[in-house]
Amino acid sequence: MRPQRRPPAAGGPPGGRPPQRREEGGEVALDCIKQGYNVTSCVVLKLLEWMRVKRGDDAKLPRFSREAAVGLRNFAVDTAAVARYLEAVDRELRSQFPLVLRLTVETETPLAVHLRNPYMPLEIGLAWHPVFNAPYIPATALKGALRAGARRGACGLPPADLFGNVGREGALVVTDALPTSSAAVEPDVITPHYKEPDVRETEAKPTPLVFPVVKPGATFDFFAASRSVEARCAEEVYGLIKEALAEGLGAKTRLGYGIVKLR
Repeated sequence: MRPQRRPPAAGGPPGGRPPQRREEGGEVALDCIKQGYNVTSCVVLKLLEWMRVKRGDDAKLPRFSREAAVGLRNFAVDTAAVARYLEAVDRELRSQFPLVLRLTVETETPLAVHLRNPYMPLEIGLAWHPVFNAPYIPATALKGALRAGARRGACGLPPADLFGNVGREGALVVTDALPTSSAAVEPDVITPHYKEPDVRETEAKPTPLVFPVVKPGATFDFFAASRSVEARCAEEVYGLIKEALAEGLGAKTRLGYGIVKLR
């Protein structure tokens, strides 16, 4: 005998399941922005939940971005896992490359990098490592800053040969820079006043945008290595990298962001 199906509830879907209620103006707790949870997955999940329960201005991305950025200020990086990885990379590089430099970069002003990170869907995002679940500086951003900031060469090689250019690999291999300090993130804010040209002062609608940045005083380690540059050139290459990074790193350097130093 076939079991009889329950009749649908009034106004509900077939099968007797209760209709799904959509909360109006509900709260969304960003309680997964912490160690033990993948931050990028948390942000995506909570953004979908936010869009489901919020209405009107509360549903707009700047509101969600503000909550996420503020939530990230207490995030603690698992520096022990990063340290183990850096030691392993150090050993492998030294077994294959004659020139290996392990460098520590420290932020002196807030650092904004990968502002349009598709895996961190905020109004203004931040580069976030998918494995170490931490902010990081991608090798592409580092090498781009080195290539743009280098005013001279080293060991008889011009900057283009050391750092490469479009369609050509450079002599120096640069890795991602991973955080070595636990507290590395804080919220920052910018307030665009004019979204469209020719807007009268009385019609301007300033919109504060709160977004996550790498805080001043945070430290990151990365490697520069080469098979073709000899080890005797290590000091000269170090000096070149130090000079190039003095020009700034990441986005908004003309506004004072991304001032870093080598330690």
